[in-house]
Order: sequence, then C-alpha cells, then structure tokens
Amino acid sequence: MTVPTTVRLERPTLTVPARDAHKYSRGLAVIVAGEMPGAALLAAEAAMRLAGYVVLVGDVAGGPHALVRRTWQATSSDPRVGALLIGSGLGLSPASYAKLEDARAMGVPQVLDGDALMILGANGTPRFQARAHPVILTPHAGEFDALFGESTQGKISRAHAAAIKSGATIIFKGAQTVIASPDGRVVTAEDAPSWLASAGTGDVLAGMVTGLLATGLDPFQTACAAVWLHGECARLAGPALIADDLLPLIGRAVAACL
Repeated sequence: MTVPTTVRLERPTLTVPARDAHKYSRGLAVIVAGEMPGAALLAAEAAMRLAGYVVLVGDVAGGPHALVRRTWQATSSDPRVGALLIGSGLGLSPASYAKLEDARAMGVPQVLDGDALMILGANGTPRFQARAHPVILTPHAGEFDALFGESTQGKISRAHAAAIKSGATIIFKGAQTVIASPDGRVVTAEDAPSWLASAGTGDVLAGMVTGLLATGLDPFQTACAAVWLHGECARLAGPALIADDLLPLIGRAVAACL
C-alpha cells in the first residue's frame, strides 16, 4: 500500500465563545461510566473544560460540583446532546456490552475509547459508513490490533486504511500519534512528552475529544485540536505527571490557541 501524504500536527486555532453563548450552545457532552469510575471522571472533567455542559451517566461519586448526573433514560432522549463518549473504564462484562449497544444506537456524534474498542474488536471490524453521525476512535496499539488486525505495515498506512475502512476518524495513539480521516487526510504528532505514558492520560484525551466534538467542531479538526492540547498540557505539567495533573492545565493550553 502506498504511504499517504502526511503533515505534522500544528497548533490549532480555537475561538472564544460568542457574547450571547450559553451552556447548551457551547455543547452538551455525555460521558458513560462503567466498571472503573475514575476513568469516566477524568474524561468528564476534561470535557467540562471544553464544552458548556457535561452529563455523567452512571452511579459514580466524586468529581466537580458542576458535573451533572443523569440516568441513561433521561439522557438518551435529550435532543441537545452534541457528543457522547463511551469506553473509558467501561469494562468487558455483559452489562458493558449492553451499554455500548445502547450508546451506539443513539444518533449523536460519538467517541469510542478503551474497552468499547475491545468489545467492537471482539465482534469484528466496526463499520460506521451507514451512520449519519460522525464517530471518532481513539485506540492505542493493542486496541487497534483488536479492531483491525495485526499487520507489518507502518503505523501511518494502517491508520489511513482503518479510517477509510471504518468510516471513522482515527486517533492511533502512541509515541507517534497518527490522526486519520475517512477522506484521506493524515496528520502525525511525534513530540508529546513521554511522561504521558501514565494511567488515565488516555481518558483525559478522550474527554477532550468529546468536549470539542460536542461544540460542533469537525471530527478531524476535533481530533487534531485535542491531541495538540493534550500534548501541550503534558508539556506544561512537566516531568512525573499523573493524569489528574493535566486537567487544570487545559485552560492554559486553550489560551495558547485563541
């Protein structure tokens, strides 16, 4: 396969909310919690820094006071939902499979992370072309292999082919992160601090992706902006960071893009 033309990830340009903006016009994001509630809380707080209103679905204690708790029944029928994240700490139990099936049936832009990718991989290569809403997948190497199979091809070629095959925007994470769009665009990010190799940082990234997607940003632009902001937060945090350290730095990273 021919290696696609790629460009290096650059600092995104973000916009200040309009003067007449309100919490719903800035985007309503939904985070579905699972068996590891800490992962959903990390994702939810990250999304809160970028969207106007964030709902956490699941029996999870803790988190910021501004985080809204709802049942799935109350959330799935809300027409204001701009994006949904499922997979961060979801688990692989039968209940997790059922949650994913319900979430995928909801006709809103979706971010699928972590265990959701493993579940989809167990069921065969995911296909999203027939869906009217955009989907962003955020696999690391093991999850990518589960979804699309192992290969000796390079990471860029694999991400490019996976995006076209699945119809989803791909954020193939790692020391080199590859962002691939179904329309053939590919961007690479290779200079994020290696301190990001820490539990929970991927959940923060998934939450950032969801928060931006909820605002109505194009899925590929969403993916590129979130990856850049995530790396910038890590640079600001410095050595020995943990995932929680990234959250209060999202505002500073955003400010650099305005």
